[in-house]
Amino acid sequence: MRAVEVNDVHKSYGDVVALDGVSLSVEEREIYGLLGPNGAGKTTLMEIIAGLRTPDSGEVRVLGRDVLREPREVRGLVGFNPQETLLYDSLTARENLEFVAALYSMAREEFQERLRELTDLLGMGDFLDRRVGKLSGGQRRRVSLAASLLHRPPVIILDEPTVGLDPDARRDFWDLIERLRSEGRTVLISTHYMEEADELCDRVAIIDRGRIVAVGRPEELKAKYGGRSKIIVRVRRRQVDRALEILRGRSPEVTPEGIVIEADDPRTLVPDLVYDLQSGGVDPESVEIRSPTLEDVFLNLTGRRLAEVVE
Repeated sequence: MRAVEVNDVHKSYGDVVALDGVSLSVEEREIYGLLGPNGAGKTTLMEIIAGLRTPDSGEVRVLGRDVLREPREVRGLVGFNPQETLLYDSLTARENLEFVAALYSMAREEFQERLRELTDLLGMGDFLDRRVGKLSGGQRRRVSLAASLLHRPPVIILDEPTVGLDPDARRDFWDLIERLRSEGRTVLISTHYMEEADELCDRVAIIDRGRIVAVGRPEELKAKYGGRSKIIVRVRRRQVDRALEILRGRSPEVTPEGIVIEADDPRTLVPDLVYDLQSGGVDPESVEIRSPTLEDVFLNLTGRRLAEVVE
């Protein structure tokens, strides 16, 4: 049984099409990423899967349960963590979690046991009794994640969970997600961070303008759609013209980063390239090999850079 199945889902807001025939499947114990810019439809899709929004058409199932026909059952299977943490700043982290537990009608003893587990898992011991309004962004994220995990859901949906976090806090959050998967959870995560999708996700669906344009493991997507590797050569400004003359047979391109040459097997080419330059009187300041990234995949599939669309 698949953890999540989405079949031909459509959703519009007036004349604005948010989802245009989206289909996907998420396996159990998989970290599945939705990679795309703001406005691509990621949040709408996640809210539909969580039963918080109704599609115009299409079918959605969570662990075999129909989201539209069995909403109560689905809510018990899903833990949804929205992009904006829905916490009360005037309450402590513990009090916020007590409030959520009451919504699930959790017995006091059950809540206390679960709180101990989550405090250990998410490292909340140092701030559990501090007011949420006084917590850092990373700490707030942990409390919000704890709220979505209280009822032990097998499927966890995280909407842009690391937005606004510094790089160290972001990596700490990745570790937490990996631990959730190791406990047997399925995680569906949306992001516009390429590195996050690349390093964290087992599979990635690239979504743009309400449509999924490609699905696969990050390495598969980069191999299929990422294009060729690039060799970036940096030389002194006064030697650029001479370097271009020496490399003219390799179709060099001048960019702000340096002289770029595309190659299928860059590691084999670099020694010959450096030898040619040095033989011609040009001593490179640096030579970098850059493999295709998910940014390249997005660019080649949509004609736009993801970073530019997000900004």
